[in-house]
Amino acid sequence: MSLERWMEKLGRSLSPDASTAPAARDDLERVTAVLLVEIARSDHEIDAAELDTIRAALAAASTLAPGEIDALVEEARAEADATLSLHAHVGRLNETLDKGGKIALVEQMWRVALADGDIDGYEDYTIRKLSDLLYLKHRDFMQAKLRVIGETGG
Repeated sequence: MSLERWMEKLGRSLSPDASTAPAARDDLERVTAVLLVEIARSDHEIDAAELDTIRAALAAASTLAPGEIDALVEEARAEADATLSLHAHVGRLNETLDKGGKIALVEQMWRVALADGDIDGYEDYTIRKLSDLLYLKHRDFMQAKLRVIGETGG
C-alpha cells in the first residue's frame, strides 16, 4: 500500500467528531511515531534508512512541515527510550483506528524493518506482538509482511 493510501486510511479511521479531530490526529501521529521508532530500535540499532522511512511515513500521513516531522521523530525516540510499556499507545490506536488503518500501520512497521535491507528477528517479533495487541489476525500480519516484501522485491 502506498503512503498516500495509508494517509487516506488513517484519515478515514479517525473519529468523525470535528471538535476532537485535530487533537486526535496529533495524538495519532505521536503514537504512530513512537511505534515506528520502536520497530527501528528493536534490533538495538537505528539505521539512517529506517529514520528516513519513518519520516516519509509521517510526512505522508500528516500535514506537518519537514522540521516538525524531524522534531516529532526526535520526541518519539526520547519517548520510546523512556516508555516501559507500549500498551497505552496501542490502546489509543485500538480506540482510533479501524482494521484497515491498523493493517496500514503494520505495513509501515514492515517498511521500517525492511529499510536497512534486512528484517531482524527482533523486528519481526516486535511487529508480531504489536499486531497481536492491535487485535489483528496472524493472517493480516503475514499478508502485510508479504505485501511490503513484494513492493521492495526483497
